[in-house]
Parts: sequence; structure tokens; C-alpha cells
Amino acid sequence: MSDRTAGSLVSLLRLLQVLLTFGAFLTAPLDCALAAERRPIAPLRVAVYDLPPYGAVGADGALSGVSVDLWRRVAEELEWEYKLTPVSQMESILSGLEQGHFDAAIGAITITPEREARVDFSYPAHRSGVAVALRKETGPLLAVVSYAMVAADLGSLIVGMLALLLLLSVVIWLIERPGRSGAEAPEDSVVNLRDGLYWAVVTMTTVGYGDKTPKTPLGRLVAVVWMLSSLVLVSFLSASLVSRLTAERVQNSGIRDESDLRGKKLAAVAQSSSAEYLDGLHLKYEKYDNLTEALASLANGRSNAVVNSEGALRFLVAARFAEVILVPRVLLAPAYMAIALPEHSPLKKPIDRALIKITASPEWKSVEDRYFGR
Repeated sequence: MSDRTAGSLVSLLRLLQVLLTFGAFLTAPLDCALAAERRPIAPLRVAVYDLPPYGAVGADGALSGVSVDLWRRVAEELEWEYKLTPVSQMESILSGLEQGHFDAAIGAITITPEREARVDFSYPAHRSGVAVALRKETGPLLAVVSYAMVAADLGSLIVGMLALLLLLSVVIWLIERPGRSGAEAPEDSVVNLRDGLYWAVVTMTTVGYGDKTPKTPLGRLVAVVWMLSSLVLVSFLSASLVSRLTAERVQNSGIRDESDLRGKKLAAVAQSSSAEYLDGLHLKYEKYDNLTEALASLANGRSNAVVNSEGALRFLVAARFAEVILVPRVLLAPAYMAIALPEHSPLKKPIDRALIKITASPEWKSVEDRYFGR
């Protein structure tokens, strides 16, 4: 190898070394930024809005809930350390994020325009909506009226069953009547139309006293067919009555859209997303410190309806007010809940990536089903 060739190789190696050094210098800030994004230096201060089933303090002092479970999965995915702090008031959470006391906030935090003006939000964590709770109307008179209205709706079915009942009465009388009239007929025989009608009714209702029974082979064959048919007819009528009564209760709940709220004594949690929703409709409502107090006012008759986010409303009603309060399956407005962050937070992008990955998994859907009883 000549001196000129050796010198060229040395120069090329030196140039390559310089390029590698310069490339390492350029990528070092990016690597540091990614490392800082994944692992904050100090444990994150995370506020938990104290409202089950999203986040609540248990009897042992531990925090649990669907939002807490989701945050733990996010933190595990990003290898972040954190400290959870329960907070009972939404305003304390929002002001804490604004003043830098918290790095993030989780729980039943609905995305609203008013809150968006103060803090940032992550990719949606939970689907929700504005729902309403109503007091159950009970009493014997209401039950009788509801039953009568449903029976009227099923009038054609009931008339058809009565006609079939009368037809079977005539058939069984005609079959059993020959040779059975007069004093020679046993007392339990069907000897007239009145006996036939009595037997058909008793058989259809599955009472079966046995004081009137067919004696002829053909009559007994008809009896067997009528017994089996009666089971089907009575079951069908019972199922129709139950389904109509259930549908009638839902339809008569009085709340189908926001216009049905007008003229009612409404209750909502102060500073909640539902309160903002009612403010947007310019509706008057009584403010309460928490959802339990609002539902208690409904149970005691001090209000006609409680407006709140669906998940928390259904959970608390099922847990404590199921006997006196119902939640119709009507959403007044769709809504989404997310992790709240300080404005321009560097945590937003990594949290979004983790949320998209976790919430799309079948495993997470099963977790949500367990919390919300779907």
C-alpha cells in the first residue's frame, strides 16, 4: 500500500469519527428528553377525585376505583413513580393543577369547555353522559292503574284467550254430555255447559281441583291438549304483562330529553359537569356538596330529579338508593372523562399513548364491565 493510499484511509477514518461524535452530540438532548418524558425525577403528585366507582378511599385507607386502576396501568407502562392524594372538591383539583400542587388528576373528571379553559385533558379515559335520577312512584293505586293500562294494551290477546276458553268449554261439554245427563251421571262429570266452562278455567289456571273431570277417552285427549296449550298461553300472557309493565315504567319516567327538566325541582352537585350542563340550559337547581346529599334530597321528596354523570349516578343508586330511586336509560348529553393536567404539561403525550394502548385492549374492557356491572 502506498503512502498516499494510507493517508487517504486515515483521513477517512478521522472524518467518520468526527461525524459520529457530532451525531451523538445532536441526539443526546433528544435521548435525554425521552428519558425525562418516561421517568420524571420526583414521584408524580396525582389528585384523585373522591367519587366511586372512579376513585374512593376504602375502609383500610387505600384508594381504589376504575380510574385508579387505569392510572396504575398507565404508570406501569411508562415506568413512573407517583403518589395518590384523595380530593373531595372539584374546585380544589382544578386550582391545584393551576397552581402546580398536582401533576395530574384522575377520577370522574368530565371534559367541559369551562374546565378546558383552565387545564389540559388527556385522551378520553372513560365514556360517560349526563343522566337523571327520579324517585320511584309506589303505592297500590299506582300499581292497579298501571296494570289496568297494560291490560288494555293487551286487550286483543286477552279477548282471544277468553274466546278459546269458551270454545273449549263447548267442546268438552259436547264430548262428555251424551249418556251422562240425568241422575246416573257421577258428580264429577261434565254434564252441562256451566260445568264445561268451570273445568276449562280450572285447567287453564293449573289449579286442577279434580271435582270435574272428563270420563270419555276423547274427552281426556282434549284435556291433555288443553293442559299443554294452557301452559303456553298463560306463560305468554305473563311475559307480555311483565314486559309491558317494565316498558311503561321507563316510558312514564317523565324524562326523555332536556326539555322535560323544565318545571321540575332539580338537584346537582356544585361545580360538577352536570351543574355546568344545567347552567348552560339556564335551569335553576339546588346545589349540594356531594352526590349522596343530592340523592338523599330526592329520596326525601325535597327535589324531583338529580342530574349527574351516568356512571357515578347508577353506581350510588344501586348501592344505597335502589328501593326508592331509579335511573332511566336516557342520556341527556354525551360526555367523556379524562386525566386532567396542568396546561402545556409534558406528561400529556406519553399519557395519551399509554391510554390509547390500554383502553383498546379486551382486558381493560372486562375491567370496566366489572366496575359498572355491564
